[in-house]
Amino acid sequence: MPGVRRALVDTLVEWGLPEDGELLYALGLIASELVTNAVTHAGAHTPSIVVTLAIGEEGTLELGVSDNCRVFPRQLATSPEATHGRGTAIVDALLAEFGGSLTSERHPHGKTLWAQLPGALS
Repeated sequence: MPGVRRALVDTLVEWGLPEDGELLYALGLIASELVTNAVTHAGAHTPSIVVTLAIGEEGTLELGVSDNCRVFPRQLATSPEATHGRGTAIVDALLAEFGGSLTSERHPHGKTLWAQLPGALS
């Protein structure tokens, strides 16, 4: 996922996000977790995964990850020693820290998860 993360970070810097800021780091990690989740859990169903980055109303940053699997991710109860199963919890915690949210939408061939951060680019 390093290529996706690098492309996202480069685009956000071009859009004016500070290159050394915590928000930029968090967004890179959010993108990485969402794409990793799609590859891990939807990879067998999905010939491709689409990553969308957009600026919504009032500078809301919208990061979407679409795949062809109709099953939505869910948080798993994990032990402190577990090496998997924390992606959704990490994304939720990072978004909450910056006042954002994670939503999902079903489409005819799968789903899109949207990480939204109000005012991130205003």
